[in-house]
Order: sequence, then C-alpha cells, then structure tokens
Amino acid sequence: MNMKWIGLIVLAVIGVLAAIAAVEYLTLPIHSLPSILGGKHTRGHYHKRGYAAVVVAVVAFGGAIYLAFRIRADGAGGSASPSAPAANPEAPAASTDTLLSDATATPAPTEPPTDQ
Repeated sequence: MNMKWIGLIVLAVIGVLAAIAAVEYLTLPIHSLPSILGGKHTRGHYHKRGYAAVVVAVVAFGGAIYLAFRIRADGAGGSASPSAPAANPEAPAASTDTLLSDATATPAPTEPPTDQ
C-alpha cells in the first residue's frame, strides 16, 4: 500500500472523529458530555471546543480530498511526454494494463504474416 493511501485513511478517520466530537460539543450540555470529552458538572456548552473540532474536521477532510486527487492524478496521468507514434497506424493499440489484465490477449501484429 502506498504511503499516500495511508495518509488519506488517517486524515479521513481524524476528520470523522473530529466531526463527531464537534457535534457532541455543540449539542450536548457540559454535564452530559462523555468523560473522554471532558464533561464537568456545570452548566453551559463547550462552544470553543466545538468550533475548534469543526475546524479540525474541515482541515482533515480537505487534506484527504487533496490526497485523493493527487493519488488519482498520479495514477491516471502516466508520463507527461507524448508517446511515440505506432509503427502501424491501422493496428489497434493495446495498453500495458489491457495486456496484463487479460492473459489471453496478444498484441496485434505490426506486419501481416507472409506465406512461404
């Protein structure tokens, strides 16, 4: 697995956890918060913590989306230089992915066979 995929997964998980924490902080009173989020026996809400969690979630999701586009562009782009023209323009071009995915496929001959 590529390191970019691991980074994408980590950012997505952080984004989901931060979004859940933001919802908890912004909707529940302090005394109803789970102890892991620092609930106390007072009145009010933790609005600053909720807004900070929203910012963390947005940044994490933004980073995950950026990495997803980078991974997709790196995989689909291939090389930046144009490829050389085929020797026989009438022959169908077979890509490496097509040849590797289908073991029975053979590339089209560049010249017709001659009978001897």
